[in-house]
Amino acid sequence: MADSGKDNKAALEWLKLKTDKGQKPDYQIKAEMEDVGNKFLRKFKENPLVPIGALVTVGFLSVGLKSMYDGNRVRSQMMMRGRIAAQGFTIAALLGGLYFQGMKALKEAEEDTHETDLK
Repeated sequence: MADSGKDNKAALEWLKLKTDKGQKPDYQIKAEMEDVGNKFLRKFKENPLVPIGALVTVGFLSVGLKSMYDGNRVRSQMMMRGRIAAQGFTIAALLGGLYFQGMKALKEAEEDTHETDLK
């Protein structure tokens, strides 16, 4: 655990050195080069279940509100229950995606440190 804190401190020192020299950090350069559409496509490719879950949630909500407006209580209630299930699915997909991205980043960091140890 002490090594992790040491690595983080070294990474922060490297970032500070870059900003002191007037250079922008890599993540900031990538963010400035990417527009909203490309960012959406990149995020969709990383975890496609989140936007799909959000669209399903909006669909259930829309149909449920329309049913409520029309006075169909049974259908409205079923759609609102479906909306809750879709929201739960979206949250689970979001957390699952974050977990797998974190594991991927951890694996890449371990490979990088392994490669630097070999040199």
